[in-house]
Amino acid sequence: MVILWPYGHQWQVGDGGNMIHEKDMSTTRPEFFRCLGVALANLEHEINEDHIVVHEGSKSIEMTLAPLPPRVLSITVQMERWLLRMEFIGYSKGQSDDFLKQFDRAFHRGGG
Repeated sequence: MVILWPYGHQWQVGDGGNMIHEKDMSTTRPEFFRCLGVALANLEHEINEDHIVVHEGSKSIEMTLAPLPPRVLSITVQMERWLLRMEFIGYSKGQSDDFLKQFDRAFHRGGG
């Protein structure tokens, strides 16, 4: 089942009723973990290679990072891609969406 929320985040409901969100991210692995540190700065979390667990009282977010095929922009330009799967355990819909807004802000790149 897929649910589209007003803020444009696409959600799935897992077997246990937890909200699941997946992101296709064009970034390098080191850049991902640098930005992740900003996104999770005020939250207790554990990182074990490509598995991240965020603890917030009785709630948690389980994240898994997996490589995807590169995005090919031209013959000479390719971008790394990663699939980030986030499962929100014990979070309400509003709390999950609030976390994603903060998360997206930490990964936002400016242009100019």
